[in-house]
Amino acid sequence: MSESMVELFFHKTPPQVSKTDEQLAACKRASAEIGGALVHFLGTKKHYDDPILIQIAFQAYLTYRLRWIACAWIIGGDENHNRFIDAIYHSVHEKAEVQAIAGRWRALTRAHVPSTSLDDSQLAFQIATKIISGLGDILLTTGCTAPKADITSALTSKFAEKLASLVSLAMRVNKIVGEEVTSGDFDVLAVPPATAFDMSTMEDSYDDGRSAKAKGKNMSRVLCATDLGLRKKTRVGMTGDKQWETKILLKPKVALESVVEIMDE
Repeated sequence: MSESMVELFFHKTPPQVSKTDEQLAACKRASAEIGGALVHFLGTKKHYDDPILIQIAFQAYLTYRLRWIACAWIIGGDENHNRFIDAIYHSVHEKAEVQAIAGRWRALTRAHVPSTSLDDSQLAFQIATKIISGLGDILLTTGCTAPKADITSALTSKFAEKLASLVSLAMRVNKIVGEEVTSGDFDVLAVPPATAFDMSTMEDSYDDGRSAKAKGKNMSRVLCATDLGLRKKTRVGMTGDKQWETKILLKPKVALESVVEIMDE
């Protein structure tokens, strides 16, 4: 999907000396979503012959958005409300004597928090529309000179249904990990930008096969997430000191900042 998005508009992007107000605003919004380093490289690298960095940016944006959907207490709700409920749950989780109590509280809260007036299909398309707007910001960040309205219109006509399907899957994951499982906490993972790379908890999507030690990979920083991961955390201490069992079921994947150096070779 990312490759198709690039092909749709990038060939229309001529060289540009300075950014327009619309592009500058897009850079600011994109930085908040995928990180300032990636936005910087998008705006300064030449992409015409090799648009892989744009594809990485699209993948990162989708990963972070889908992770938010999978983890939200109120999908499509106010972010402040989500943070407030999350803070309460962490307190319950820390103080509960057994895992089942915290798990049951989470399941009941997820099931009964006020939802939007939209049904799941309508909500999926509404969120897909917002995602398309974010993808449009990324294209503007690269120097695309088409008006954003034209970009989003073209992306909507070609990708709205596919994106809505991805959103629906993330909404299903939200229900499974939030309501249907109480024996432990399943956390959907997306590694934030600038995180120190850790081979024990994440994977490099662009590993070229050379040894990690030779490359000094564990001293590298994450440019952005590329794929979601999954972690299970369970309270195993019933009394006394709290004891937790944490297991990475699926390592999240990332692109390292060094991937930009490889592109320049």
